[in-house]
Parts: sequence; C-alpha cells; structure tokens
Amino acid sequence: MQKTLKDDEVEGSDEEEENNNEGKDPVMRYETIPHRGCVNRIRSLHGSGVVATWNDENEVGIYNVSQAFEALEQPITGKKK
Repeated sequence: MQKTLKDDEVEGSDEEEENNNEGKDPVMRYETIPHRGCVNRIRSLHGSGVVATWNDENEVGIYNVSQAFEALEQPITGKKK
C-alpha cells in the first residue's frame, strides 16, 4: 500500500510521482518477547511496563516490557532494505 499524495484527477508523469514519494515509504517496527505457547489473554498494570499473559498451557507469565517500548520510541537511524 502506498499513501496517496495527490487527487486522482491531477495528472502527472510516473517519474514525478516516484520523486515525490522518495523517503516516504511506511515503516513497521516491532520488538519480540520470548513466550511459551500461544497467548490467550494479556493484562497490563496501567502506568508501568509490567504485563501478565496466560498461555494455552494454563501458565501465567509476568513480563517487564519497558525496554521494548523504549526501543520502539528510538528514532530510526538508517534505511534498511
């Protein structure tokens, strides 16, 4: 998917559109946290980075996800392809 920068009625060459869209590609960022099994439920302690999960094996896990949140807030320094 690509964000539309102009109305469809405005005509321009394909080359012009490519130049206008440079550097505006969408970026998806994520952090992973090792977890055993599938997560059935997740609850958070509001105002902190502590979350609890319940998996499909009826086990409860408690995680501090503060570092993952901080990593996602860091600016992107380089272009990866």
